[in-house]
Amino acid sequence: MVKNYYKSLGISPSANKYEIKAAYRKLAKKYHPDKNRSINSKNIFIEINEAYAYLTNDKDKILENPVSNSFNKSKSRSRYSEEELNKRMEWAKKYAYYKKIKEKKVNEITYYNIQNSYFSWFIPLISWIAVGVAFLILMDFKLLPTNSINVQIVKKYIDMESGNLALECLDFNKKKIEFGVSLDKVKYINQIKNNQLTLQRSQIFNQNTHVDFNDHGKILSIINNFCVYRVFYFYLILLLLPLITILSKGPNVVYILSTYIISSISVFGIIFLFLSFIT
Repeated sequence: MVKNYYKSLGISPSANKYEIKAAYRKLAKKYHPDKNRSINSKNIFIEINEAYAYLTNDKDKILENPVSNSFNKSKSRSRYSEEELNKRMEWAKKYAYYKKIKEKKVNEITYYNIQNSYFSWFIPLISWIAVGVAFLILMDFKLLPTNSINVQIVKKYIDMESGNLALECLDFNKKKIEFGVSLDKVKYINQIKNNQLTLQRSQIFNQNTHVDFNDHGKILSIINNFCVYRVFYFYLILLLLPLITILSKGPNVVYILSTYIISSISVFGIIFLFLSFIT
């Protein structure tokens, strides 16, 4: 079967030499055997080199599937293509090697700049603070027992912004507490006698997390949808991301990217978390 060299490079038959070269370089980087460990990468790499060798050598013919009628010419071109293929493969290996060295040098320089700036102390500080806060909310919401607080429901209304049933309650100090209940849990709230509830409050950050409800001998928990812990796992994962920065420290891409990206996300995560605590 005659090979479609243009299709091998993913270009149209009207492509000029610059487009041919650009397509070849892109595919050579992707399928180079030293970088791509898939089973077919070597065969694809050979195919794109053969296509490039032919298309750049046969400048006078703009044919998609050229076939020589001469056996000698075909044999000669085949030998030439093999030599060209070896040259291309050697060039690709050298290119990948020098690119690897260049990337290593860039990483080393960037790492050196980070270590000689305020990032050298700011990034570890933020990272450990974020991990510490993650540990605190884990203890507060999952590990430590909650404190029980008896409250009286004084008002019920639909919160239009969140779509929850809002319960306005008063504790024994007449302090107002708002509790959000999803609409599918309203039936349990309607069964409460004398509008008396027992809220569960966390020990560290004093969050009204849920209320335990006895439903025919079975204890059910109704989550407070106005509590920051309703998205507990989101904050936990967000605040644990700096572990990547801590564990990957060194002149590598992971550490450099996490220094600028993950650390910034962690700062915003800590700020939003504490703003949620105080509102």
